Amino acid sequence: MKLLVQTNQENLGTYIVHGADGFLLPLAHFSADYDGSYSLDAILNLRKQYPKTRLFVVMNEMLLNRDLKEVEAILKTLDVHQIDGILFYDWAIYRLHQKNHCQVPLFFHQTHMLTNRMSVEFLKEKGITGGVLANEITLSEVEAITKTSFQFFQLLIGYPPAGYSRRKLLSNFYKSLGKEKKKDLLVHEDSTQMPFFLHETEKGTSLLYGKRLNATYFYEALEQCNITYGIIKQEDLEEKTVLQILDIYKKEKENAIRTEKIGNLLGRNTGFFARKTVFKVKK
Repeated sequence: MKLLVQTNQENLGTYIVHGADGFLLPLAHFSADYDGSYSLDAILNLRKQYPKTRLFVVMNEMLLNRDLKEVEAILKTLDVHQIDGILFYDWAIYRLHQKNHCQVPLFFHQTHMLTNRMSVEFLKEKGITGGVLANEITLSEVEAITKTSFQFFQLLIGYPPAGYSRRKLLSNFYKSLGKEKKKDLLVHEDSTQMPFFLHETEKGTSLLYGKRLNATYFYEALEQCNITYGIIKQEDLEEKTVLQILDIYKKEKENAIRTEKIGNLLGRNTGFFARKTVFKVKK
């Protein structure tokens, strides 16, 4: 499994030295649910600086008609500069990719949607190279889905997205109270008291689980599932902590020791890997 880091830094060299195999680069104005983003020019500069490093551009925003010309130009540019892949949400990107005969690989990135083999087979028929697995499925379901030739991305460390709205929920909330708007808000679900983060940008509002996922316990099992890329989101972690995590992943061969060390750093929330949910397609 290759390790991809999602950070908001432009100096990626230190991460590479410590074992990062590549990076997710959310594109400014066309990405959601990620902490920070990069302009197109910044991404092209990173491609020049790190020609041998895997760089994947994230474009997981729903598009509007007025976005299409700009997005088409972006796709052509990324194709020319040999970006390693585009993680897309809106099928308009697929259509524009086909229209312009682009060669840059496409990876499906609709939150919560990649949950079963039927979806994978459909995507393969469309020529999609891979996709980001939903975070709400169990390890046994991951094992069943990944028994096919497809490049799977799996979140290893980070706050999983729980929902998204194109509305300015925090702006509306604070306006109704007559208070000054804040960019972030921590809320708790009434019955379980589970925490969630609300984060607003100029495009909308993301709802993130308030407990960081640490899937290190299942690292070996995920490797056996032929997960191609594991994602480490830096978010509110200090750079030195992410570098320490990379060192542990790359240098510590005993899974029990690796799990203990990273657990001490991040906590031991394993999400839905070991517990069943109702989020499943019926047979």
